[in-house]
Amino acid sequence: MANIKTTFWTLGLLGILTGFALAAADDYKGLRGSEHKIPALPSTAVEKTVSEFEIKDWPRYLRTDLKGSLIKVVLPENAPDRPWNDALMRKFRELTGIEVQTIRPGNDTSAVLSSYLREFETGSPHADVYAIDIVWPGILSDYAEDLRPAFGDMSDMVPGLVENNTVRGKLIAVPYFVEISLLYYRRDLLKTYHFVEPPRTWNELERQAKVIAKGERANGRGTFWGFLWQGAASEALTCNALEWQISQSGGSLLKPDGTVSLEHAPMVQALERARRWIGTLSPPDVTGQLEDDSLRIWKNGNAAFMRSWPYAYVESMRPDSSVRNQVGVTLLPKGDDPGARPADVLGGFQLMVSKKSANKDAAIELVKFLTSPEIQGVNAATRGYAPTRPALYDSPALKANQFFATLRDVLLNGAVTRPSTAAGPQYDRLSTAYFTAVRQTLIGEKSADAAVTELESELHRLSAK
Repeated sequence: MANIKTTFWTLGLLGILTGFALAAADDYKGLRGSEHKIPALPSTAVEKTVSEFEIKDWPRYLRTDLKGSLIKVVLPENAPDRPWNDALMRKFRELTGIEVQTIRPGNDTSAVLSSYLREFETGSPHADVYAIDIVWPGILSDYAEDLRPAFGDMSDMVPGLVENNTVRGKLIAVPYFVEISLLYYRRDLLKTYHFVEPPRTWNELERQAKVIAKGERANGRGTFWGFLWQGAASEALTCNALEWQISQSGGSLLKPDGTVSLEHAPMVQALERARRWIGTLSPPDVTGQLEDDSLRIWKNGNAAFMRSWPYAYVESMRPDSSVRNQVGVTLLPKGDDPGARPADVLGGFQLMVSKKSANKDAAIELVKFLTSPEIQGVNAATRGYAPTRPALYDSPALKANQFFATLRDVLLNGAVTRPSTAAGPQYDRLSTAYFTAVRQTLIGEKSADAAVTELESELHRLSAK
C-alpha cells in the first residue's frame, strides 16, 4: 500500500469534514478514472485477530488515583462490537482501578438519540460517558461537559472532526472513530458470472445483482439475494436514502445556509427504484433491517452485494464467515446522468461526558483511554474502525492492510455528509421526517410523488424554525 502522508490526509479529510457542508452535488469535482478499480482487499491481519480479545497495546499515562470510582458508559454497538468493548473496559479497569458499567441501547441510532434526550431533558442522565453520533453535537451540546481544559487543542486529531465537536466554543466530545459507507461485493461471484469489475452505477448494480441472484437460485440457493441494505425506520435509512438521492442528482436535502435542497423528479425516481428492489433484488423484510441483519445474511453467503460500514469487512473475514477471503469493497454506485456522483455517507462516533456526571475525572480518563492512539490502533486493526488521528495511517499495522487505503480513497473522493450543521437542533426532526417519507414509499403506503411532495413541505417548515 502506498504511504499515507499525514499532511495530505489531514488536509484532504479536513476538506470533507469541515462545516458538514460538502454534500451538495454541484460542488463535486469528479473522481479519478480508477475509482472503481480498487483491488480486492487481502485478509492480511484481519483473520489473525488477537485471541480472546486481549488488548496488547494501551496508553501508559492514565491516572491511578481514582481507584474504586464507578462510572457508566453508553455504547450503541453492532453485535460484533460487544466482546471488544468488554475487553476494553476490562483493560481500563486493570490499568486504573476504575469500574465501568456498560449500557447497551442497541444500534438504532434514532432510538438511541431519543433515549438520550429523554434522560437529559428530565435531568436524570443514566451514564457518565455517552457515545454520540457524528451528527449529534449541536443537539446535545447543552448537556455536555466542556472537555477543552482536559484535552487541549487536540492538534493530532483531524481538525474537521474537532471543529465538528466544538459548539459555541465548547468542546463537547472527543472523536473516537470515523466511518464511511461502502459497497461490498463478492469477488468470486463476479468472476463466476463474468463481470470484470463491480458496478459503477445503480443500473449496473441492478443488472449484476439480478444475473447473480438468478444464477445462484437456479443452483439451489433459494434464499440468495442480489443487494442488501438497511430500510428500518431509523437513521440508517436516512443514510441509505441520502446515498440514493445525492448520487442520482436529487439534491443534498439542505444547503449550508439551511435552505431546502431537494430535486423533486430525481428524488421520486430514486425512491421508485429502491421500491422495485424489495422482494426482487432485496429481501421482502429489508424495510425492517439494520446493519446487523444485513451482515448476518451476507456472512452466510446469501448475497452478491451489500451496503454497509467498515466494521463489516472485518466481520466478513472471521473464520465463521462463509464469504471469507472473497470480499471486495468499493464506492457506492451513482446515477447515469452526467452530473451524477457516488455519495458514500460519512459516519462515526464521538465520546461525550455528561455535565451531570458525579465522577467527571474518572469519566474523562475513560475518554482519554478509548480515544488514545494506542486504542485507536487496536480498534483499527481488529474492528476496522478508521482512526481520527492522521498519524496512525502511517503505522506499520495499517500500511499492511490495503483496506485503509480504500477508506482513504473514499473519504477523499466520495464522502458526503448529513446536513446536521445546517439543521442544528432540528436535525433529529428533519431526519425523522425524511426517513418516514422514504419508508412510506418503500412499504407502499404512499406513492413516491406524494411522499416527496409532503416531505418538501415538512422540510421547509422545519428549516424555517
